[in-house]
Amino acid sequence: MELRGFALIMFARLCFFTMIPSARSGSRILRAIPFLVCQYVFMFALFPVPLASGASEQHPSQVKLVPDSLISLSSEHNPAYAILVEKDTQSLMVYEYKDGFHLKYQFTCSTGEVSGNKERSGDRKTPEGVYFFTRAFKKRDLSSTYGNRAFVIDYPNFLDRELKRGGNNIWLHGSNKPIKSRDSNGCVVANNNDIETLARCIHLNHTPIVIKEKLEMIPEERRLADMESLTRFLDDWKTAFVTGDRTKYSASYSKSPKNLATLWSTWDQTRAAWQDGQIPFDMKLRNLTLVRGNPCVVALFDQTVNLDQHVMTVGTKKLFLEKDGKTWEIVGETYQPYDLDHKADRPLVAVLNRLDRLRTDQKEIADLVAEWADAWSSKDIRRYRACYAPDFRSGGVNLKAWIRYKEKLNRYYGSIRVCIEDLKVEHGSERSTARFLQRYNSSAYQSVGMKQLRLKRIGGAWKIYREAWHRIHN
Repeated sequence: MELRGFALIMFARLCFFTMIPSARSGSRILRAIPFLVCQYVFMFALFPVPLASGASEQHPSQVKLVPDSLISLSSEHNPAYAILVEKDTQSLMVYEYKDGFHLKYQFTCSTGEVSGNKERSGDRKTPEGVYFFTRAFKKRDLSSTYGNRAFVIDYPNFLDRELKRGGNNIWLHGSNKPIKSRDSNGCVVANNNDIETLARCIHLNHTPIVIKEKLEMIPEERRLADMESLTRFLDDWKTAFVTGDRTKYSASYSKSPKNLATLWSTWDQTRAAWQDGQIPFDMKLRNLTLVRGNPCVVALFDQTVNLDQHVMTVGTKKLFLEKDGKTWEIVGETYQPYDLDHKADRPLVAVLNRLDRLRTDQKEIADLVAEWADAWSSKDIRRYRACYAPDFRSGGVNLKAWIRYKEKLNRYYGSIRVCIEDLKVEHGSERSTARFLQRYNSSAYQSVGMKQLRLKRIGGAWKIYREAWHRIHN
């Protein structure tokens, strides 16, 4: 006999003895009650009866379960939220991610009146997978059908298009009438009060909504293992690109991505120039979100490229990943929000070109400043003048008057030496500014000050069109 059953028998004995209708045994029963109660409490404390059949007998801390859709959320918003829709139970859940996942809210919702995954326009089905919100509307922008608020979901996403799934205009929105199960044309519908709560949890193009027929709960350990393996895979994928390892980079994909040759032809040349210039560079994946849908894991992150002190954001990259045995592989990639004509390599190629242009411009500007200082020091007025734009002005003086003044100083001073220290450049595509410490020494005059040269591109070359100087000490 199980010990839990024994505890129940003790409880039954207590009830039996206390219910015997015998006056003669009354006092004996009263004396037995404390003893039986103690027996019952002692046995029940040692062997508690479960609340439901089939429930785990493990300690709660050992059986923490989370939806298998949730792996990790971005650190940009703390706490971060994910929205889960279970079509089977017509439930909408909000999970908060802060030191792990915690159920924050649970609401009743309504999905498409026809069951199954969406396939085409007008089939009155709600799509299943991982999506993100791209636009938000308030009550003043909506017809009464959509209640107080509406959020546009990015269906069809890259994977849907690859699988030839059609339709559009799938929203999460409110309702001005009571919610009925499976009563929408394909949207996810919530009560107006609930949609107001949800609005506080949604960050456009970052908060995921996962829609599934039935959610699966898994142990926390499995979630952590998935997070670790995915993070390691993405770091290897990023490192393969940064180091120019084509073989390892290509092996990260289930099939070679389109336009990969264009990406590598740009990157090979650019990387070689940066390495030759001994300029530190790297790529970073910031604010990583990992969410599982049907059937892929979606990785969403802000992709940035660092060149020395310069950082440029490529965009919010989205990868679709599947597991092939023990190895993850990328089955698709795009950027968020998705543009139908958007090639996945185009933003990265554009940023690499801009950063390389910046590197070239930095060198050209540094060369111009060095040429300007050398021409001034050597009193070569022709070279000195060539550093300036025709429309140069400084302190109300135009280029002609400025050069005339410099020629006069050249005749007056026997020697001139100009030294440049701590050059800093604020770069723009057509306008830039160079700031530096200028040490001026001549046969009759010395000074130290901060110089600012404002530059513009003329005929493909940088020229000085404004100049300012501030003495800091003699």
